[in-house]
Parts: sequence; C-alpha cells; structure tokens
Amino acid sequence: MQYPCIFVLSTCVLLRRYGAILLQFNEDLSEIDVVRIPEIYEELVAAFNSIEKKIQLLKDTLSVPLFMMLISGFLNFYASISNYYLPEFAPHLVLEAVCNALTGVVIITSLTLCSSKVPENMLKIKKTFGELIEKYQLMKNSEKEIYFLERLEKRDVIYLTAWDIIYFKKTFLLSAFGAVFTYGLIIVHLR
Repeated sequence: MQYPCIFVLSTCVLLRRYGAILLQFNEDLSEIDVVRIPEIYEELVAAFNSIEKKIQLLKDTLSVPLFMMLISGFLNFYASISNYYLPEFAPHLVLEAVCNALTGVVIITSLTLCSSKVPENMLKIKKTFGELIEKYQLMKNSEKEIYFLERLEKRDVIYLTAWDIIYFKKTFLLSAFGAVFTYGLIIVHLR
C-alpha cells in the first residue's frame, strides 16, 4: 500500500455513508406513529433485515483490508521509532520519522473512529425500538407487534473487525496507542 491515507479516506467515506443510512433509518423509526405499527411492521422488519444484511456484507468485505490498513498504521509508527537507531540522525530523517508517526496516528485514529460509528448507530436503532415498544405497550395492543419489535431490539450489534481479531470500538484507541508507547519505550531503552 503505497498511499495508505487514500485507502483509509475512501474506507472512512464508505463507512460514513453506511452510518448515514443507519441514522436515516433511526430517524424514520422515531417518527413512526405508534398507531400505524400493525400496518407497517412487516415493512419495518424487511427494511431492518435489508440494512443488517448490508452491514454484515460490509463487515465481511472490509475485514481483511481493515486489518492491512491497521498493520500499515502500526508499521508507520515503528518505522519512525526505528530511525532512532540510525548512527547519524540527520534532519531529513527527523522529518521522515515525524511524517511516519503522523501517518500512523491518522490511519489508526480514523479507522477506529469511522468504524465505531456503525455499531453506535445500530445501538441508537435498538434504543429507538425500545422506545417504540414502551409506547406501544402503553396502548395495550396485541402482542404480535410487540413480539416483532422485541425481536428486532434484541438482535446483536454488528461490530466491524479487522480479520475478526480486532473489534473497532473507541476503546481500541487507548489499547493501540498504549501498545505503541510501550513498545516504543522498550525499543528506545534497548539502545
């Protein structure tokens, strides 16, 4: 990957688009009149299933590329640390080390933040389903519609992964930069 930031940017744009689709679905859900649920519940289930299939396809498609881009980000970090071991640390090497480190920060941070938006938006949808259930139960209508809403609310959130090894959550940033800092200290103290 000669231009990792371009790959990361295009991936983030794609993930942002999927996040926008989820937010639009959530907005549509929140605007539903509770009285109309019996009329449209099959349509709701079909729409949610379609979105869930697309997110699963996105997860399966991006799993390996996300892993490769993440590895590229970490390697950029370690390349900047390795410049510390050169016998002569010339000014142009300092610039290269800083650029490598910044590239690593941009890659890891953007991938994590963009990838974590999809499950966050799915959690918002689950919350909206919960609110619909509460409103509908207050009306004391039939159990059939409640059952389908509860089923949709209980579905698992799909987290984007890097080769099913790393789950992209915002908490991953702390782990990633902690590992880079720790290994950086080890490498620096080996000298």
